[in-house]
Amino acid sequence: MKEKMKTVLKIVISLSLIIYLFSTKVDKAELIENFKILNWRFLPLIFLTIVVHYVISSFRWKSLLIHENSDKVSRVYLFKLYFIGAFFNNFMPTSIGGDVYKMYRLGKKIGDQATGFSSVFTERFTGIVTLFLIGLFSVGKNLGPGVWVLLIWFISGFFVAIKMLEIFSTKVSFLKKIYDALMVYKAHPKVLAYAMITSLLIQALSITTQYLTFMSVGIRLPILYSLVAFPVITLAGFFVPSINGLGVQDALYATMFSFVGVSVSAAISVSIIYHMVRMGTSLIGGVLYGVGKDS
Repeated sequence: MKEKMKTVLKIVISLSLIIYLFSTKVDKAELIENFKILNWRFLPLIFLTIVVHYVISSFRWKSLLIHENSDKVSRVYLFKLYFIGAFFNNFMPTSIGGDVYKMYRLGKKIGDQATGFSSVFTERFTGIVTLFLIGLFSVGKNLGPGVWVLLIWFISGFFVAIKMLEIFSTKVSFLKKIYDALMVYKAHPKVLAYAMITSLLIQALSITTQYLTFMSVGIRLPILYSLVAFPVITLAGFFVPSINGLGVQDALYATMFSFVGVSVSAAISVSIIYHMVRMGTSLIGGVLYGVGKDS
C-alpha cells in the first residue's frame, strides 16, 4: 500500500507540474520551432558523455567495494548495473530510485545486503557532496561569509546523521550492519579521496551533458551560472518525488534559466530533449535486464 502511495504521489507531482507549465507558461509555436532547429550532431556526443559518466562511476563504485567478498564483483558488472539502474529510474520515485535496485542486486551477488547498501549510499553521497560544493563555491563571491556557514551546516548535518545511525544501530540489527559497513571507510581515507576526485569528474560530465543539450538548440549558457543551476536541478531530482525528474526538471529549467535570458518555451524544449536522450540511453539497461545481464 505504501509503495502504491509513493507511485501515485510521483505521478501527481509530475503531471501537475507538466499541466501547469504547458497550460500557462509555454508558447507552443516557439516550442515546436526549437525542435526544428535541433542540431542532431550533438546527440551522439551527449550520449557518449552519459556513457563515459557511467564508466567513471563504475570505477568509483568498485573502489568503494573494500568489504569481504567484494572481489566477486567486476567493473563490467557494475557498469551494467548502472545502465539497469538508469532504466529503473524511469519507474521509481525520484531520480535515484534505481539505486534501490542496484543495492539489492549487489547485496545479493556478494551475499551481504548491508554492504550493498553502504557502497551505493557512499557512492551516491560523495556525488551529492561534490554537487553541493560545486554549487556552493560557484556562488561564493555573492554569498561571502555565508559560504562557510552553509558548509559548516552541511558538514554538521552529516555528522549528526552518522551519530543518529550509531544510536539506532544498537537497537536494530540491520542498521548495525549498515553502520559497521560504513565505518569500514573510516580506515581507508585514500578510498574516500579517490571517490571524491572521481565524483568531481562525474559531476563535471553531468553538467557538460546538460550544457551540450542547450547548445544543440543554439543556446550558450554562462559557464559560471551553469555551475550553480545544474547542481541545484540535479539535487532537486534526487529528493523531489517524480517520474524520473519529469515535471520537476522542466519547472526548474523554466525558472532558473529565465534569469539568464532563456525563454520558458526554449528551456522546456531543452528539458524534453534531455529527458528523451536519458530515456533512450536507459533503454540499454532495459535490454540488459531483459536478457538477464544483471546477474
